[in-house]
Amino acid sequence: MKFKIGSFVKKNAESWVENDFDSWGRGIGVGVLVEPPFNLESDEVDVRWPNGRCFENTSQLLPASSKEYDEQ
Repeated sequence: MKFKIGSFVKKNAESWVENDFDSWGRGIGVGVLVEPPFNLESDEVDVRWPNGRCFENTSQLLPASSKEYDEQ
C-alpha cells in the first residue's frame, strides 16, 4: 500500500477525478487516512477530509505533512 492509516494526504491536481462529493469539500485541504469500515480495493483508501470522509484511489493523492494538516 502506498499510504498507511494515519498518513496525511492531499489531492494530486494532475490526476484528480472529480465526482459529486467534491461539492461538499472532497479533496480540499489535507486529509488523514482512517481505517475503512470494510475491505477496499488494493489501490483505494478511506480519507477523512476536513469536511467528511470519502474513499479515494491512491493515484489521486499526494503525501502531505502534519504541519500542513495543523495549518488548515
